[in-house]
Amino acid sequence: MKEEIGVTGADLIFINGIVLTMDDHFPKARAVVVKDRTVLYVGEEDKALTWEGSSTKVIDLDRKTLMPSFIESHIHPSIYGLSLLEVDCKPDTTPSIKVLLEKVREQVSHTPEGQWIIGWGWDDSKLAEKRNPTRWELDEMAPHHPVVLKRTCAHMAVANSKALELSGISEDTPNPKGGNIEKDKSGKLTGLMQEKAQGLLATPKYDLEDMVKGMELAQKQFAKWGITTVHDMSTQTNDLQLYQVLQEKEELKVRIRPWMWAIDQNGFEGTYNEVLTVGLRSGFGNDMLKIQGLKFMLDGSVGGRTAAVSQPYAGTEETGILYNDVDEIYPLMEKGIQSGLRIAIHAIGDRAIDTAIDAFLKINEMTDVTSMRNRIEHCVMPTVDHLQHMKELKLLAASSVGFLYHIGDNYFDKLGKDRMANSFPHRSFKEFGVVALGNSDLPINDANPWLGIYGAVTRKTSSGQVLGENQRISVWEALKAYTTDAAYSSFEEESLGIIKPGAKADLMIVSDNPLDLEVEKIVDMKVLQTFLDGELIYSESDSHLYEYTGGKNNV
Repeated sequence: MKEEIGVTGADLIFINGIVLTMDDHFPKARAVVVKDRTVLYVGEEDKALTWEGSSTKVIDLDRKTLMPSFIESHIHPSIYGLSLLEVDCKPDTTPSIKVLLEKVREQVSHTPEGQWIIGWGWDDSKLAEKRNPTRWELDEMAPHHPVVLKRTCAHMAVANSKALELSGISEDTPNPKGGNIEKDKSGKLTGLMQEKAQGLLATPKYDLEDMVKGMELAQKQFAKWGITTVHDMSTQTNDLQLYQVLQEKEELKVRIRPWMWAIDQNGFEGTYNEVLTVGLRSGFGNDMLKIQGLKFMLDGSVGGRTAAVSQPYAGTEETGILYNDVDEIYPLMEKGIQSGLRIAIHAIGDRAIDTAIDAFLKINEMTDVTSMRNRIEHCVMPTVDHLQHMKELKLLAASSVGFLYHIGDNYFDKLGKDRMANSFPHRSFKEFGVVALGNSDLPINDANPWLGIYGAVTRKTSSGQVLGENQRISVWEALKAYTTDAAYSSFEEESLGIIKPGAKADLMIVSDNPLDLEVEKIVDMKVLQTFLDGELIYSESDSHLYEYTGGKNNV
């Protein structure tokens, strides 16, 4: 067999471990052979070693597990990268408003007067004070610097007086459609800008140099998490420029699947007209950078009580914000579909999901959408009727099951026990035959896929609270949500998220076999090494590329 690939033999041979292929027809193996960035053979060790040549690296897994690397089906890569350059307001480092304000004060100390200070990640539900920070508090720390601190959900931000002034926002400024400029009982601005109101803030745009710097940091973290493919759900024209620059420099170390941000929302400029004008179509690109379609957004977040729900949030009369009704959104979606573009539409609350499905149903009357693998993003609160329509339309649920672990407690507080019992309903998705992907919505949450897998399997939050055990799925099913099912979303189920002959050599070595591990220990799973196209792109500091000491080629 070796003569088929030349005297140099294979590039890599993995032996002495467990191989989880994520292939339902051939789930486990003992060895894997890689040649020219592609999996050549999956099977037994003795046969695998027949491909050993003079330049082959034979990797002893030392009884560890080899499996496909992860696919993150819904994140915001460049936004995450830039957030790493901003003031870190995330809960793990910012437990209180007092600490948050100290961080602002520290940033002010080395920032020229008048220059904007941007932060990301605060979560009122995890702050000691259990409330939002206000503009007056920010004013005390930064009276001469415009400050904008974005909530972890990205659906609201708090601005100080200087930022509001420079943005031309006053108490007389009307709320934009789909947004809210919060005022206190006396009519004064609190500084909180919700949903589309964030677009009124005159925050400066980052340049390409900053974006490259942030993306370099982001890619290192992706590799550490074992993620080699990401779906960018808010791609703008400058993001495409960023990815192309990195690819030209051969510094793009993660596969990008861009979904073009369609219309102006939440401070992001829409690309709808540009995309249709230049004739971009789903599938355009190459293995590293491949256009997926258009991304629309119908509602906000549960954490900010802006997701569009039919019943009020617990303890309030609020039912969220629905950005567009069916008649407003479906013509845009229809034109995109007729132009060869698939659709992904953000819909968290049941009212938003209802609108999304009604739009697809209306389009399907004239144009068949059932073969396109269109997606509903997050899809947190679908009803039985929604699930039936999703099955009929063959819509995918890009379920942010990673929310369960990270912010499930906050969701429980906002929605209550009954609604949470069937939120992120992965068991129901399975029963209705709806393909459901797993994701974190980074930087909204930590993108470590093991935490999302743990949440899907146990339905437990970080505090240990169980939310709807009736929706639990198996470890294998949860792994598929981050591998083969995620690959299905981009029509790449034969080449990504799976170990089989002909598939891309996107692989990772992990500390344990998750199928044999006690489920409570899934959160402790570690990625030891990550490979993209057979190239080692991450190795844990205290691990090494295990060397094979037998045979004719000692690495």
